[in-house]
Amino acid sequence: MTDWNNKRPGIVENVSALGIGKAIYAAPDGNKETARLLIAADGFHFKSTDFDDLVLPSLSFESPKGTKYNLSFDDDGALLINGIKYTMPTNQGNETIKGNKTYEGRTRLSGGLQLLSPNGTIFNANVDDDGKLTTEKEAKNDSTNG
Repeated sequence: MTDWNNKRPGIVENVSALGIGKAIYAAPDGNKETARLLIAADGFHFKSTDFDDLVLPSLSFESPKGTKYNLSFDDDGALLINGIKYTMPTNQGNETIKGNKTYEGRTRLSGGLQLLSPNGTIFNANVDDDGKLTTEKEAKNDSTNG
């Protein structure tokens, strides 16, 4: 007798049976008396063990506008979106973000902008109400920098 509760029974060549009528039944051991209901008019009757060896290398999604997105994972378990490693945005204070970034659309910045010169000097960038952009050298004793 087939044990359906612990694992999915293996398919046996020339023995296993799949019954299709008003419903779909599976009998891996060929015994129709112990066959398990898979699909009926009231829906699917799957168990978690039916998917023990299921492997999905990626999932594809389509946006309402028709843009396609592919989600997958690299060998280190990092989420990839269209093959690009996803980096979760944060709002943490005193954060260092490395690498080149490209932004599309408008980016608003409040609280000021500090620029670092090649020799490490910190400059504060300011814009007035007429759009004039100026910089001033950061005071050495200011504890708010970087």
